[in-house]
Amino acid sequence: MKIYAIATGATVALALVVAPSASAAAKEGAACKKAGQSSTVSGRKFTCVKKGSKLVWNKGVVVKSAPTASATAAASAAPAAPAMSATPMASKSAEPSKSAAPASTGYTMERVKANGTSSSCWTVINGYVYDLTKWIGSHPGGSGAITSLCGTDGTSEFLAMHRGQGKPEARLSGYALGKLEK
Repeated sequence: MKIYAIATGATVALALVVAPSASAAAKEGAACKKAGQSSTVSGRKFTCVKKGSKLVWNKGVVVKSAPTASATAAASAAPAAPAMSATPMASKSAEPSKSAAPASTGYTMERVKANGTSSSCWTVINGYVYDLTKWIGSHPGGSGAITSLCGTDGTSEFLAMHRGQGKPEARLSGYALGKLEK
């Protein structure tokens, strides 16, 4: 009986090591199989991006759970939401008064300008909005290179320094919020 208990315990331990939980697979920096693939784990949506020569999960963005109301209007609007954009969008910084309008990401130039400080640093590069707040202190060229982009369209500055370089573009993709609305 003692041997049976030991064997059962060893089998369970081996199963946990060999087949880790799904949440362990989709986390920032972990390897993934197909670019553009997405996975939602613990309220965060991770997207598989190319970083250098590897495919890895980005830092993920917070996703709001869909309302469970039985209204037909809510049911018909739900399928359209994932098709809005292939770029991940954060909801943690969305304004509470605008949360009832799922059709719009709200990433306007006005919102970018409102996030123009080192404590909340958004910029636009090639038509997409990026939150570079956490990158300011880590940028190899110094924090000034990033703080100068806060609240502006930093496309020309970024391209002047990094045009055609894969590593900066891959790193940038991890900070994407969504497409800039015109």
